[in-house]
Amino acid sequence: MNVFKRSAAAVAAALLLAGPALALPMMEMRAQDLLMMAPDLKQALKLTPNQATLWSQTESRTRTLLRERQSREEKLQAATLQALQGKDVELRELTAALDAESRANAAEEQQLREWWLTVNDALDDTQRRAVAVFLAEQLQRKPEGPGGSGGPARGEGGEGRGGHRGGPGGGMGGGAGGGKGGINIGL
Repeated sequence: MNVFKRSAAAVAAALLLAGPALALPMMEMRAQDLLMMAPDLKQALKLTPNQATLWSQTESRTRTLLRERQSREEKLQAATLQALQGKDVELRELTAALDAESRANAAEEQQLREWWLTVNDALDDTQRRAVAVFLAEQLQRKPEGPGGSGGPARGEGGEGRGGHRGGPGGGMGGGAGGGKGGINIGL
């Protein structure tokens, strides 16, 4: 496989972990949302038995990682709220936990990409193309409106820089606070 095809495959696999698209940057996509669509993609790919086994194992590991991340973020949220309600709160002291969560999320995102790149490596060229088409469609989807999985687009009442990044699981770009009720101190 030439360098171009391998690069395209790597980008496609990385996007597989992303999230709801509303013609927004791929860094805003979330793994949790694409996992909800994974069964349809899996069926469309007509996986071989070995590919299906690898896919299922990777999907299971992904779901476990995302559940653990959500639990961790919920605990961080509760601890931060409790600290903020205390007397003499110092916001700088709270950032250490947020920074640690951001580092953990970044490491997890790298692991997720690696797992799904392994799945991508097991696909044939036709299947890889189908994944690329699927991901391109997700990047071009329009918002579903306020309250929908896409939410309002930036510049149209959506959260701007430093705003809440919804959804459990974060995704490629979701740092600490990416989960429901996540923490985002946009100071």
